[in-house]
Amino acid sequence: MASKDISILQTIVRYCTDIENAVDRFGNDKGDFLEDTEYQYACSFCISQIGEVVKRLSLELTERYTEIEWSEIAKMRDFLNHSYHNINLSTVWEAVTEDAPLLKEVCERILRDIS
Repeated sequence: MASKDISILQTIVRYCTDIENAVDRFGNDKGDFLEDTEYQYACSFCISQIGEVVKRLSLELTERYTEIEWSEIAKMRDFLNHSYHNINLSTVWEAVTEDAPLLKEVCERILRDIS
């Protein structure tokens, strides 16, 4: 794997940590998330950035580590950036509370594997 992949995975982990920090700051309550646009924007920005950098991962890495649906992450980014007014905030909340922690865990494992 390229050193570029390592850098991208580290960036993904940082954005996942930023999402964790937002949850710590604003609270782990879906109702609070649905009512607070700053909370929504902070998490959506991180999700969008993750989706952007995922697009730069090597095909070798994404084909080797298939437990993550890399293309779905990229699609989420595209949807957030181009159709934000149509976003289902419950879907974003699911990404914040379920997908981001799993993604962080897998990326940290991949980093250990390839470093």
